[in-house]
Amino acid sequence: MAKKDKNTEYIMLPDKNAWMTTFSDMVTLLITFFVLLISMSSMDSKAMREMFGFFNEVMGPLEFAQVQEIQGLPTLIEAVAPKIFLDSLSLNRNILNSLEKNGMGGYTGRGKDVLEVRETNRGLAILLNGDVLFDEGSSALREEAQVILLSVAQTIKDANSTISIEGHTDNQGNDQELYRISLQRAISVLDYFMYTAALSPGRFCVAGYGATRPIDTNATGQGREKNRRIEIILLKQRI
Repeated sequence: MAKKDKNTEYIMLPDKNAWMTTFSDMVTLLITFFVLLISMSSMDSKAMREMFGFFNEVMGPLEFAQVQEIQGLPTLIEAVAPKIFLDSLSLNRNILNSLEKNGMGGYTGRGKDVLEVRETNRGLAILLNGDVLFDEGSSALREEAQVILLSVAQTIKDANSTISIEGHTDNQGNDQELYRISLQRAISVLDYFMYTAALSPGRFCVAGYGATRPIDTNATGQGREKNRRIEIILLKQRI
């Protein structure tokens, strides 16, 4: 074999037939494309159903020994409840229906209004009577409150909204204490929704406003009672 001259620069020329590889790949892809077009244009729906039905009879990694078939797809996918959109009338009606099912129907004759649904510029607001939910000066939920909150939770669990839980008080007391008790009560409601009703914490925000956002006068006992409340707001804007 002749030795290469060290003083000569050698250049490797490309293979003249290399283009054939690319050309053949392109032709193969084009043929595949046209075959697919023809097959799809003349697809027999009955034949397709029979073909896909075959997969329910074959042995495979998803085989169950008891039935010797692949588990059906719908049973493998966790059912996800559809998101629902509510207005004030349907929200109020659904809560009342839940109260009825949970054994607390006809609450309006008990001397205190338990809840009210309002449409606000921020979204739908569920106003819960603070005196029904909590004992005076306490942030621990009363037993009756848990039935009410369960009914609310069952109603809002599939709502397509961020939900704000906000505590409010009347003006009886110092501001610092009113802020504290309003926030603690809002957190108690949030805890119930998360740990008892099993709602996702990522859907909620919480706040305590003390006596700064009254909805009625603080000059009368009836007005102060309305101001002592928990608001659960299905916000229009996501946070």
